[in-house]
Amino acid sequence: MDNHEDIAIVRKVDGNLVHVEVERTGSCDACAVSGICNSNEKTILHKIRTDQQLIVGDRVNVDIAPSLRIFSSFVVFIFPILLMLSFYLISKYLFILNEDLSIVISLFGLLISGLFIYLIDKKFENKLSFKVTKKL
Repeated sequence: MDNHEDIAIVRKVDGNLVHVEVERTGSCDACAVSGICNSNEKTILHKIRTDQQLIVGDRVNVDIAPSLRIFSSFVVFIFPILLMLSFYLISKYLFILNEDLSIVISLFGLLISGLFIYLIDKKFENKLSFKVTKKL
């Protein structure tokens, strides 16, 4: 899997912690968990630990960890389907409800997954796995 890198500008340096500003790209518009990296703004600010010697104004490549992309894809695309299917199967076979009622209950599972996605989004919004790969 290839890495997703963005170009960022260093806005502040605090020892080995740099504050970078990433321009929002077209891939941000298609991302369902844009809240994880605060991409609702035109520019996105991140704090990243690095051992590189950087100064304010430097342009750098910022790498988004593949694990973050896989996790966010699972949460947005797979988890709702699994929860909906689980609600259906539990209501249909464990509680022995009719098919129509089981389908309605599975839709509630889909709604609950939306709430879980929102909560996960809020929990991880400041715990990102970004890395400065190189200075441009």
